[in-house]
Amino acid sequence: MVNVSKQRLSRNVLNQINDRLISVVSNLKTNSFTGNFLDDLLSESEKITLAKRLAVIFMLQENISWYRISTLLKVSQTTVRKIAVDIDLEKYENILKIVNQRKNRITFWTGMEIVLKAGMPPIVGKGRWDFLNDLDEKYNLKNKE
Repeated sequence: MVNVSKQRLSRNVLNQINDRLISVVSNLKTNSFTGNFLDDLLSESEKITLAKRLAVIFMLQENISWYRISTLLKVSQTTVRKIAVDIDLEKYENILKIVNQRKNRITFWTGMEIVLKAGMPPIVGKGRWDFLNDLDEKYNLKNKE
Protein backbone atom coordinates (compact mmCIF):
# COMPACT_ATOMS: atom_id res chain seq x y z
CA MET A 1 0.00 0.00 0.00
CA VAL A 2 1.35 3.39 -0.98
CA ASN A 3 1.76 5.93 1.81
CA VAL A 4 0.75 9.46 0.85
CA SER A 5 1.14 12.34 3.24
CA LYS A 6 -2.09 13.70 4.66
CA GLN A 7 -0.72 17.19 4.16
CA ARG A 8 -1.99 18.24 0.76
CA LEU A 9 0.14 20.14 -1.72
CA SER A 10 -1.30 23.09 -3.57
CA ARG A 11 -2.44 22.28 -7.10
CA ASN A 12 0.29 24.56 -8.47
CA VAL A 13 3.12 22.79 -6.59
CA LEU A 14 1.71 19.37 -7.48
CA ASN A 15 1.58 20.33 -11.16
CA GLN A 16 5.15 21.60 -11.05
CA ILE A 17 6.59 18.43 -9.51
CA ASN A 18 4.53 16.26 -11.87
CA ASP A 19 5.87 18.26 -14.83
CA ARG A 20 9.42 17.73 -13.57
CA LEU A 21 8.85 13.99 -13.21
CA ILE A 22 7.48 13.78 -16.75
CA SER A 23 10.42 15.80 -18.05
CA VAL A 24 12.98 13.55 -16.37
CA VAL A 25 11.28 10.33 -17.50
CA SER A 26 10.88 11.55 -21.07
CA ASN A 27 14.63 12.29 -21.25
CA LEU A 28 15.71 8.77 -20.29
CA LYS A 29 17.60 7.41 -23.30
CA THR A 30 18.28 3.70 -22.77
CA ASN A 31 16.53 0.74 -21.15
CA SER A 32 19.50 0.31 -18.84
CA PHE A 33 19.37 3.92 -17.67
CA THR A 34 15.59 3.78 -17.34
CA GLY A 35 15.87 0.60 -15.25
CA ASN A 36 18.43 2.20 -12.97
CA PHE A 37 16.26 5.30 -12.63
CA LEU A 38 13.24 3.20 -11.64
CA ASP A 39 15.38 1.16 -9.22
CA ASP A 40 16.45 4.40 -7.53
CA LEU A 41 13.01 6.01 -7.52
CA LEU A 42 10.65 3.14 -6.70
CA SER A 43 10.60 0.60 -3.91
CA GLU A 44 10.62 -3.08 -4.84
CA SER A 45 6.90 -3.40 -4.01
CA GLU A 46 6.04 -0.33 -6.14
CA LYS A 47 7.90 -1.80 -9.13
CA ILE A 48 6.16 -5.16 -8.66
CA THR A 49 2.77 -3.47 -8.40
CA LEU A 50 3.29 -1.46 -11.58
CA ALA A 51 4.69 -4.43 -13.50
CA LYS A 52 1.80 -6.67 -12.47
CA ARG A 53 -0.76 -3.99 -13.36
CA LEU A 54 0.76 -3.65 -16.83
CA ALA A 55 0.85 -7.45 -17.25
CA VAL A 56 -2.83 -7.67 -16.27
CA ILE A 57 -3.68 -5.05 -18.91
CA PHE A 58 -1.75 -7.00 -21.58
CA MET A 59 -3.42 -10.26 -20.58
CA LEU A 60 -6.92 -8.78 -20.47
CA GLN A 61 -6.38 -7.48 -24.01
CA GLU A 62 -5.76 -11.10 -25.05
CA ASN A 63 -9.06 -12.15 -23.40
CA ILE A 64 -7.28 -14.39 -20.92
CA SER A 65 -9.62 -15.35 -18.10
CA TRP A 66 -9.53 -13.44 -14.84
CA TYR A 67 -8.87 -16.70 -13.01
CA ARG A 68 -5.87 -17.56 -15.18
CA ILE A 69 -4.45 -14.03 -14.85
CA SER A 70 -4.94 -14.17 -11.10
CA THR A 71 -3.22 -17.54 -10.87
CA LEU A 72 -0.29 -16.74 -13.16
CA LEU A 73 0.49 -13.30 -11.75
CA LYS A 74 -0.40 -14.08 -8.13
CA VAL A 75 -2.90 -11.22 -7.90
CA SER A 76 -6.46 -11.39 -6.61
CA GLN A 77 -9.38 -11.71 -9.00
CA THR A 78 -10.65 -8.50 -7.40
CA THR A 79 -7.52 -6.72 -8.66
CA VAL A 80 -8.05 -8.14 -12.14
CA ARG A 81 -11.72 -7.11 -12.04
CA LYS A 82 -10.83 -3.58 -10.94
CA ILE A 83 -8.37 -3.19 -13.81
CA ALA A 84 -10.91 -4.66 -16.26
CA VAL A 85 -13.52 -2.15 -15.06
CA ASP A 86 -10.97 0.67 -15.36
CA ILE A 87 -10.27 -0.43 -18.95
CA ASP A 88 -14.00 -0.33 -19.68
CA LEU A 89 -14.12 3.17 -18.18
CA GLU A 90 -11.22 4.14 -20.50
CA LYS A 91 -8.89 4.95 -17.61
CA TYR A 92 -5.97 3.23 -19.37
CA GLU A 93 -6.56 4.83 -22.77
CA ASN A 94 -2.91 5.84 -23.34
CA ILE A 95 -1.51 2.56 -22.05
CA LEU A 96 -3.88 0.62 -24.32
CA LYS A 97 -2.55 2.50 -27.35
CA ILE A 98 0.90 1.18 -26.48
CA VAL A 99 -0.31 -2.30 -25.49
CA ASN A 100 -2.24 -2.73 -28.72
CA GLN A 101 0.77 -2.09 -30.95
CA ARG A 102 1.77 -5.44 -32.43
CA LYS A 103 5.50 -5.03 -31.75
CA ASN A 104 4.84 -4.31 -28.07
CA ARG A 105 2.59 -7.35 -27.77
CA ILE A 106 5.22 -9.57 -29.37
CA THR A 107 7.91 -8.24 -27.02
CA PHE A 108 5.65 -8.68 -23.99
CA TRP A 109 4.56 -12.23 -24.84
CA THR A 110 8.05 -13.36 -25.78
CA GLY A 111 9.23 -12.37 -22.31
CA MET A 112 6.13 -13.67 -20.54
CA GLU A 113 6.40 -17.08 -22.19
CA ILE A 114 9.83 -17.54 -20.64
CA VAL A 115 8.72 -16.26 -17.23
CA LEU A 116 5.53 -18.30 -17.11
CA LYS A 117 7.11 -21.56 -18.23
CA ALA A 118 10.03 -21.10 -15.83
CA GLY A 119 7.76 -20.30 -12.90
CA MET A 120 5.25 -23.12 -13.32
CA PRO A 121 5.44 -26.87 -12.78
CA PRO A 122 5.95 -29.17 -15.78
CA ILE A 123 3.13 -29.73 -18.22
CA VAL A 124 0.41 -31.84 -16.63
CA GLY A 125 -2.75 -32.67 -18.50
CA LYS A 126 -4.06 -31.78 -21.91
CA GLY A 127 -4.54 -28.12 -22.75
CA ARG A 128 -2.41 -26.75 -19.92
CA TRP A 129 -0.39 -24.51 -22.26
CA ASP A 130 -3.03 -23.90 -24.93
CA PHE A 131 -3.28 -20.18 -24.23
CA LEU A 132 0.50 -19.74 -24.65
CA ASN A 133 0.48 -21.87 -27.80
CA ASP A 134 -2.37 -19.74 -29.19
CA LEU A 135 -0.38 -16.58 -28.47
CA ASP A 136 2.68 -18.15 -30.08
CA GLU A 137 0.69 -18.80 -33.24
CA LYS A 138 -0.89 -15.34 -33.17
CA TYR A 139 2.40 -13.46 -32.78
CA ASN A 140 4.76 -16.04 -34.29
CA LEU A 141 6.95 -15.79 -31.18
CA LYS A 142 9.28 -18.69 -31.96
CA ASN A 143 10.57 -16.96 -35.10
CA LYS A 144 11.34 -13.75 -33.17
CA GLU A 145 14.11 -15.31 -31.06
